[in-house]
Parts: sequence; C-alpha cells; structure tokens
Amino acid sequence: MNKNDCKIEPAFNITVGFVLLIIGVLFTLSGLLIIPLIGLLIGIPVLVFAGIFLASPRSRTCALILQKTRGAINN
Repeated sequence: MNKNDCKIEPAFNITVGFVLLIIGVLFTLSGLLIIPLIGLLIGIPVLVFAGIFLASPRSRTCALILQKTRGAINN
C-alpha cells in the first residue's frame, strides 16, 4: 500500500457505504411492502454493512504511512 492508496481509501469507503445504503433501503422497503421475509433478511444486514463502511476509520497501515510522510516533510 502506498500514499496514493491511502488518499483513495476514505472516498472508496464512503462510496461503497452509500451504494449499500441505497440497496439496503430498497430491500428493506420491499421487505416491508412486498416480500416481507426475504426483503428483511437481505435488507437489514446490508444496512448494517453500509453503516460499517460509512463509519469505518482509516486503516492502521494508512495512518502509519501518512504519519511517516508527515514526519519526513516536517524534518
């Protein structure tokens, strides 16, 4: 993993989180209105995964890489 990957990682997590959020809401609504059991069994876990992606912190690897590059620039 390099510095450029660390810049892309948060945007990727947010994008995947929003896509999963939309899919989860659609499945949950269909589960409430059309096919209750299947829609809810798929929709609720997808909503949980969307929350995980949206709230995910930066990886430790990226934190170390960015800390090293800041230290190299500041020194």
